[in-house]
Amino acid sequence: MSDPSDHLLNFVAVGGVSGWALPYWFHMLALTLTRAAREWFKKLPDGQIKSWDDLVVMFSQHFGQQKKHTRDTSEVLDVVRRDNESIEDFISRFNDESLNIGGISQDMLRGAFRKNV
Repeated sequence: MSDPSDHLLNFVAVGGVSGWALPYWFHMLALTLTRAAREWFKKLPDGQIKSWDDLVVMFSQHFGQQKKHTRDTSEVLDVVRRDNESIEDFISRFNDESLNIGGISQDMLRGAFRKNV
């Protein structure tokens, strides 16, 4: 699991679209968890979770350190063309980095690309 917030958002979206009754949500969530998250879920004491909100809070607190941190959009200015890097390779790397940074305006993308090519 990379980002617990993303996992929960995706899970809630699927559960809502699928029309699951709330008791199924707990069982279905358990099926989506892997490794440490699954072990954590299995070890929860009976009766500790009284609602879906309780589970979300406990899950978020326990796995919150794994949350993806947003990158500053200005980092796109640091994606420069390397010595001996073909223009095609640079374009590919620039696009990948830009997508990973996210939230960059089109004007900033164009400016950074022109400056760094």
